[in-house]
Amino acid sequence: MRLHWLVPSLIALALGVLHPRSVRAQAEVSSTAVLGLEGIDVPATLTDEMSDQLRQRVSATRDLQLVSGKDLVEVKLVFACADEAATCMAQAGKSLDAERLIYGSVKKVGDDYAIWLKMLDVRRAKVDFWLTETLPKRNADVAGIKAASARWLAKLTGRPVDAGTIQVTSNVNGAVVSLDGVPVGATGEQPLTIADVAPGRHDLVVSKAGYAAGKQQFMVGAGQTVPVNLTLSPPPATPPVALGDGPPRPPAPAVEVVQRAPGLAADAQSGGEQNGYRTGFWVTLAGGLISAGAAVKFGLDVADVNKKLDPYRRFPCMGNQLCDSKGVIRPALTTAEKSKVSALNDDGNRNQTLQWICIGVGSVLGVTSGYLFYKGYIDSDEEHAHREARRGLRIFPTAAASSGGIVAEFDF
Repeated sequence: MRLHWLVPSLIALALGVLHPRSVRAQAEVSSTAVLGLEGIDVPATLTDEMSDQLRQRVSATRDLQLVSGKDLVEVKLVFACADEAATCMAQAGKSLDAERLIYGSVKKVGDDYAIWLKMLDVRRAKVDFWLTETLPKRNADVAGIKAASARWLAKLTGRPVDAGTIQVTSNVNGAVVSLDGVPVGATGEQPLTIADVAPGRHDLVVSKAGYAAGKQQFMVGAGQTVPVNLTLSPPPATPPVALGDGPPRPPAPAVEVVQRAPGLAADAQSGGEQNGYRTGFWVTLAGGLISAGAAVKFGLDVADVNKKLDPYRRFPCMGNQLCDSKGVIRPALTTAEKSKVSALNDDGNRNQTLQWICIGVGSVLGVTSGYLFYKGYIDSDEEHAHREARRGLRIFPTAAASSGGIVAEFDF
């Protein structure tokens, strides 16, 4: 069995178990849904354009992941959120698998348009940011809405309003785009949009295997959108060698061929595999122990959540009365208590899911470490002993009579 892929994969898996927090910290991306804006005495084409521009801005933001959303009017009808209460809209956000929700309305005021927008944290059922703004009629075209959407999203996410945008195009699809040394995406049929770029000087590099990298340095102004087009060219081809008479070529350097004995080659290969098995055993064993410890930790967290939920549990008793777990009559839960219970239930479910994941990963790593222990410490010793029995110099003496006496021979 070859370990060219097995050992690196196991090491990568163990490192992922050893450092889960750092990985998640680098990949903190919030799923965000943009609901179609509700229009009041305005054309539907205007609200559709505003909603589409906001969605494009969200999809171009590195720490936001756009998920499909519905129209605000439809959501309010389905979830009975006529007053757009935060708790009710949070339930709608959960149904869309969104961690953040952007929604609002547009109303015509005279010849201009009044905009109301909100950014809701679905987990906490709380509006983090909101804005009201008037969009002049002269700016209610595609270009004006596109510029305004960048300003709206900056205010809703708490980012600087003066952040710029870069749109990258290239003659090669699939090339990696790096801004100031940090990969930010890849080129495609449509321009790659890089949002939230701080004003100032920046370096852009586009690279792909088999092509010479394209580089460019440029300035980004406050609120400016900078288009950048970089052309990648393949490396120059090696010129063909002309046949015929020509200057004598220097002799090729001598190559010494060293042939290793079959037994030594087999020993070297076996030793490499044996070391690989043993390294994989210790790595998977450490990963399994860490997974088991994490499972115990999350199990304790689940027990703690259940303990916190006990005072809020209600059971029917004595007719239409409600009693707690001790049989004492208690009033129904208030809205604040229900919100707290919902938050505790979410924490408990998350901890329980992480507990089962750790149990599954630990089980796989445990089985794998057992197999690698056998191959590295038990099976390899048997193979080594068998090879030693077949190796070595063998001398077979023979004797025969002849006319001159007795002849002794040694066969190797």
